[in-house]
Amino acid sequence: MTETTLADVRRPPRALPATLLGVSTMTIMASATITPALPGMEKHFAAEPHAELLVRLVLTLPGLAIMVSAPLLARLSGRTGRVPVLAACLVLYTVGGGSGLFLDSLPALLAGRALLGVGIAGVMTTATALLADHHPPAEHGRVLGLQGAAMGFGGVVALLLGGLLAAVSWRGPFAVYLLAVPLLVLVLRYVPEAPAQTGADEDSGSSPWQPRLLGLYAVMFLGIVVFYTVPTQAPFWLAQVGGAGPAVAGALIAAVNLVMTVVGLNFRRLRARWSFPLLATAMFVAFAVGLVVIGTAGSLWTAALGMVVVGVGIGLQNPTVNGWVVASVAPGARTKALGLLTSALFLGQFTSPLVAQPLIDAAGLGRTFVVAGALAAVIAGVLAAAHLVRRGRAVSGSPH
Repeated sequence: MTETTLADVRRPPRALPATLLGVSTMTIMASATITPALPGMEKHFAAEPHAELLVRLVLTLPGLAIMVSAPLLARLSGRTGRVPVLAACLVLYTVGGGSGLFLDSLPALLAGRALLGVGIAGVMTTATALLADHHPPAEHGRVLGLQGAAMGFGGVVALLLGGLLAAVSWRGPFAVYLLAVPLLVLVLRYVPEAPAQTGADEDSGSSPWQPRLLGLYAVMFLGIVVFYTVPTQAPFWLAQVGGAGPAVAGALIAAVNLVMTVVGLNFRRLRARWSFPLLATAMFVAFAVGLVVIGTAGSLWTAALGMVVVGVGIGLQNPTVNGWVVASVAPGARTKALGLLTSALFLGQFTSPLVAQPLIDAAGLGRTFVVAGALAAVIAGVLAAAHLVRRGRAVSGSPH
């Protein structure tokens, strides 16, 4: 692992991290915001060919755009600077996201959603890199934990605000994307480019394709694959188990985001005690326990308990994997590595329902959750075993 140090970096003025944390909330709002508007949108566009499919693509298309564009934008930021890319992508986020307020055809809406995805990709990669750039390594656990908390809080706000605005009009939730405008002003005012890192791209930690980083991209991908069974399949399972309607299912998914926020706020303390491998193992243990509890639940309350435990896992995932990547790569290559990590995250989101559906057809929803939990348990075991092997080698190689 390459531990990067920035001797000249001191804790920045509060406005800088506050702005970047605010920007981070925009990323998780992207999909959750318009979910309550989908039925109204489908009704509005019912006369268009293939409306049912195209309306669902309005929700998922940004993820595909993010997968493709995140590595490209990360590379661009290495040439032009991170702040210009962040500012430009906030403009794309505003235009693409807000386009739903006035566009009146599904193909045009899909083009706007693709533009939104490009904006999110740039925001995700540059905001995390800038948080790391402007804080010394000892502070990374704190600021990345706060970033995870901000993202969890953003998810709760998006679900609640989107639902309220969707009750007025299916176009209402698209107004939430305009919140990026004041954040753009704050970025231009309070977020400078980090000092250039001399030789950052020439040292051994400069490649985003190191074996360790490839493993971390896989950890992110697999974590999202198992976790995403909750937002995509839990509403159907909760209806079967406890007769939960959309409001109850939405409230429980919002509770997962609240748990994510609490874990993020306490991540600094966890990072002070546990290494990244142990935190990643704990993340998959939480996924395993929570998903098995959900899948074997005989009542709504038991399923809700499982969702809370899953919330602990997703609360650990972003700060743990982001922090591990930041600690494993040179400062000059951070955005490249974070761009690939972002692609892995959204590839996991895209893959999860594709993997889950055949299992649901063959074994049912409950057993699908149990299988996802078993996969998480296997991954936790592999991470724990790899950690023990590395520790054993370190001990045997140390001088006596």
